Amino acid sequence: MAAGSLKDQKILITGAAGFTGLHACDYFVRQGCTVIAAGRNKQALESIQGVIPAVCHLENREQVDILIQESLPDYILHLAGKNSASESWKQPASYMESNVMATIYLLEALRQHCPDSRLVMVGSRLSVDPAKGAAAVPHPYSLSKTFASWSAAAWHGLYNQHIVLAEPSNLIGPGESTGFCTLLARYIAGYETGRNFPLFRISSRYESRDFLDVRDAVAAYSILLQLGTPGMTYPISSGTEHTLGELAEALLLHTQAAVPMDWGPESAPLSLDSLNKGTGGQQGTELLRALGWNSQYPLERSLADIMDYARIQAQPSSS
Repeated sequence: MAAGSLKDQKILITGAAGFTGLHACDYFVRQGCTVIAAGRNKQALESIQGVIPAVCHLENREQVDILIQESLPDYILHLAGKNSASESWKQPASYMESNVMATIYLLEALRQHCPDSRLVMVGSRLSVDPAKGAAAVPHPYSLSKTFASWSAAAWHGLYNQHIVLAEPSNLIGPGESTGFCTLLARYIAGYETGRNFPLFRISSRYESRDFLDVRDAVAAYSILLQLGTPGMTYPISSGTEHTLGELAEALLLHTQAAVPMDWGPESAPLSLDSLNKGTGGQQGTELLRALGWNSQYPLERSLADIMDYARIQAQPSSS
């Protein structure tokens, strides 16, 4: 089975000005879609080429209702939300509002105004199976994403809405991200230009994770919008894990400068984030491949593009 074209379809992308959101806007504009880019920052939204900007605070129920009532999208890619595990310890209620209540407001507005639309809810591999109990939750961010995904699945079951859940692995690629690869590439590029940054430290070089190019993830979301089975959770991953040390060494191969590094201790305990593999099951990605998805960006290409972007941003004219 292969996905068709979304040309001339109307798609709403929440969190459009974020790392994944910008890539999603670019992808669906090139597909010929009418793209409604929703987010908080009016200036950032208006800078995205080819979209219809829509300023909306998803934590505000009335604003969400107006957004959906006025746009009536055929498809919705829900990317918005807070995503810092460390910050969530300090602002747990804010994370519940942004990730849980905002999702529920969106689901309710869709139920009221365009119940036949199809939504892909992008969750997190840091979500926890509720059957494991509250003790399995590693931090408030994980709790908020668990509740958000569970709510979306419940809305499908309760109201028969067309909701598909996606659990991407660690997304990398060119653009503004707070991920490990982008931060290290920014450090390398800055060092190449003679800037003095604090020594980059890897807390656990042996920690292993799956890394996937964000552009491959967006292509997967497109397929799930069209062909995903409502109520099902689809893990999205490359299928290969790499340690943080391996990624650092691979990025350093892109420079001839003697970039200093703090490689951290020889051994360190793995974090709960690294050990958690999501709720969709280890074989879930095969269900996505059966729909026609395959990753197109090997790790080497992703890292090269990340370094190219970091070097452009490190130039004095960009600062």
